[in-house]
Amino acid sequence: MTRVSVIIPSYNREALLCETLDSLRAQTFSDWEAIIVDDNSKDGSLEVARRYSALDGRFRAFSRQGEKLGACVCRNQGLSFATGDLIVFLDSDDLLSESCLEHRVIAMDRFPDCGYGVYLSEIFKHTIGDQKQLWNSFTETGDLLRFLSLDLVWFTTCPIWRKPVILQLGGFDETLPSFQDWALHVRALIAGIKYFKEPIRDNFHRYDYGLKNTISSVASADPDHLRSHEKLFFKTISDLRVAGLLDERARIQLAKTFWWLARRWQLIANDPEAHRIWRQAHRLGYFSWLRYLKGIFAFRVYSMRGGAHIAFLIRRLVPKAYYKTFSE
Repeated sequence: MTRVSVIIPSYNREALLCETLDSLRAQTFSDWEAIIVDDNSKDGSLEVARRYSALDGRFRAFSRQGEKLGACVCRNQGLSFATGDLIVFLDSDDLLSESCLEHRVIAMDRFPDCGYGVYLSEIFKHTIGDQKQLWNSFTETGDLLRFLSLDLVWFTTCPIWRKPVILQLGGFDETLPSFQDWALHVRALIAGIKYFKEPIRDNFHRYDYGLKNTISSVASADPDHLRSHEKLFFKTISDLRVAGLLDERARIQLAKTFWWLARRWQLIANDPEAHRIWRQAHRLGYFSWLRYLKGIFAFRVYSMRGGAHIAFLIRRLVPKAYYKTFSE
C-alpha cells in the first residue's frame, strides 16, 4: 500500500509519455505508485508503460477494459486499481515539478479535515517556461461562481484528492464527451467538501496553441459536444437548487454560461439553436427582458456581414457598461 496513487490515462502518447513518467521518477517524495491505463493506443504507448514498470515496480501498466473508451474511463479504471489513500490525476503529456508530491502530501497531512487540495499549473508548449503563463490564478471571487461562468480555476492535475472523497463523488462522468473535469470539480464544490488552495505552481500543462483538433476546440464546435454541455448545465442547475445554492450570484454566472453556449452555436452557423438556448436561459428567469433583447440584437450584429468588425467597433466606441453582458 502506497501513500499516493498517480493515475495516468494514455492514448497514442509514445512520443511524450517518457517525459511524463520521468517527471514522476524525479520526485523528492518516493512513496507513490503510477497507474498507467492505456486506451488501446495504436502506437507504442503501452510498451513504453510496460518498459517503465519492468524498470521500476512503482509503475503499473494496464490496458483499458470493456467497450467504453476515453480518458475518463481510463481514470476511473485506474482509480479502481489504486492502493494509495491520496490520488493525483496526471495527463500523459503533462509534467510534475520535482517537489510536487512531497509538498502536497505534507499539506494533506496538515489539513486532515480537507477532502482535497488545489495547486497552480503553468502552461508550456515545448519546454517548461516557454510560455511563462499560468493556467489560471486564485482570486477573491468564489470558486463555484467562477466555474459556473466557465472560468476554470483549476483542471485535472491541479488537485490532490483523498480516495474516499473522489469515490464519494463517483469519479469522472463517463457519459460526457468533454467538460468532465469541469463537471467533477463543480460537483465537489456543490457538495460542500472542505478543501484548501496553495498558490504553488507545481505542475505543467502542455498546450499546443497551433493544434486545431484538441479536445477544447472540439468541445466548442462539435454539435454533439454542445448538446452534451446543455444537458450538463441543466443538471448542474438542478444540483444547485437541491443544495440551496441557486442564488442571485449563481444565476448571473449561469446567464454568462448560456450566453457562451448560444454563441458557440452561432459560430458554427446554427442561429436557430443559438436563439433557442438564449430563450431557454431567459425562461429560467436568469435575466430581464431587456437583457434578453440585447442578446438577440447582438446575435443579429454577429450574423451580419462584417458583424465581428461591427462588434469590435461597438466595444471601442461604446462605454463598457453597455456591452459587458456580451463580452466573451
